[in-house]
Amino acid sequence: MMPQKCVATDFLHQDQNCRWRRTLLLFAMINNRREDMMNFLNQMYDREGDCYGIDYFGQFFNELKKYDFAEILAYQAKFPFRYVLDFILSTPILWTKMSYLDWIKVMSLLNPRPKPFTREIHDTGYVDIHFLCKYIRVNAIEMFLQQKHFSDADKKKLLQYSNKVSCFWFIDELDLEDLDGDYFVHNEQLKNVKTNLISTGVISEFKYTEYDLKQYIEIELKNFK
Repeated sequence: MMPQKCVATDFLHQDQNCRWRRTLLLFAMINNRREDMMNFLNQMYDREGDCYGIDYFGQFFNELKKYDFAEILAYQAKFPFRYVLDFILSTPILWTKMSYLDWIKVMSLLNPRPKPFTREIHDTGYVDIHFLCKYIRVNAIEMFLQQKHFSDADKKKLLQYSNKVSCFWFIDELDLEDLDGDYFVHNEQLKNVKTNLISTGVISEFKYTEYDLKQYIEIELKNFK
């Protein structure tokens, strides 16, 4: 008869091996899923041009909903700024119900931020901030600076970038024409998202004039000399 201690030890080893196999399988599934997402996003980018806005991106909604929005944006940071901004404005189904914690996750995955203006004035590495400030009208700069786990280097780069492009963070008549629910998301949907986010008390409204915004950014920059 096998000693009781040997039976227990053998069982423990089998359990550990089983857990190890499950962990490896999980990692493989995650890697495969991420590879599928990257291949899909590359194909979507390569095909863009036949039509634009919701007409173009709408045909991919079912596939896009399979993936995490934050991970999508993090991967798309290599694409041109205008393409990614149009993507966001054309896919409200992916982000209208996101909480402030979801947006912090987006910000986190886009870190570390690129050095401002190494490629062009509008850098895709800051598209989340641009979108939240200009279109949702919440203070994404303040929200970013409040995150203790974000580095001072990233906070300084964000402020430097914002200081240069802040004049572009105000919606004009041409922007409003596109926010009709046909070409891009409807402006009323943007207002609803804003209301839901600021109702938490965690995010404040983005209600600066261009001059006041410049003053605010310059004051904050003094904390990162």
